[in-house]
Amino acid sequence: MRHFISNIVCGFIWSKSLRDKVRTIIRYPQTREYVRYVRNFAKNMKQCKIKTTVGYGCSNFIVVLNKKHVFKFPLLNDGYDIAMREKRIVDAFYGISPIKIPLMKVIPYKNIYIRKYEFATGKLLTEIAPNIIKQHREHIAKQIARFLYVIAKSDPMEIRDLKPNKNEKSGFLYGWNHGDIWQNFMLDDKFNITFFIDWESANFGSLKTALYAASHHWDKFGYRYIVVDIMDEYSRLYFKKQAK
Repeated sequence: MRHFISNIVCGFIWSKSLRDKVRTIIRYPQTREYVRYVRNFAKNMKQCKIKTTVGYGCSNFIVVLNKKHVFKFPLLNDGYDIAMREKRIVDAFYGISPIKIPLMKVIPYKNIYIRKYEFATGKLLTEIAPNIIKQHREHIAKQIARFLYVIAKSDPMEIRDLKPNKNEKSGFLYGWNHGDIWQNFMLDDKFNITFFIDWESANFGSLKTALYAASHHWDKFGYRYIVVDIMDEYSRLYFKKQAK
């Protein structure tokens, strides 16, 4: 019944972000309790500024506290498997990644598992005008390419069991990868990438899938050319190493 009512109400809402929020509130009334949880977490803090949003597919309810903490509450299940897997991956790559990864904790709460992250400062790519991004395309692409290259060629022992075959080796456009690179990084005022966030889709396999998806999304916003620059720099890094 809640799904039926939410579909009717949301049919009158033009904004997708607002539509997702309303749908989530109607379908998942427990989100009010999750906001109370965050407010209680902040009870000894000087301020309690909260911003809420909904994850892709309404799978998570996300609460940002004071631009310092990010809480991700699962909505479709207890969140245990995805939280523990992401935690292992973040821990494994924290000291390897050339771009900072937000610190992460898993918090058991009643019948769910909350993912709590360090707040990632900066702006998302889509928050910056395409003509500005175009001026800095090479600088941005080089950082992403090096990130992809370093992560792909690494082989952390503590997560080898998450590979399809623990003895499988990396190669050209093959190895560990973040899995969802198009929007999950933050940029500072000088267009340096400050953080790579949301590692739940990380996997060991072909990088081509992630690059294709990124190119598809970037094309919508007017900067598909970034993937060309990334491939150029990634190839340079990879074959330079192979030549030694």
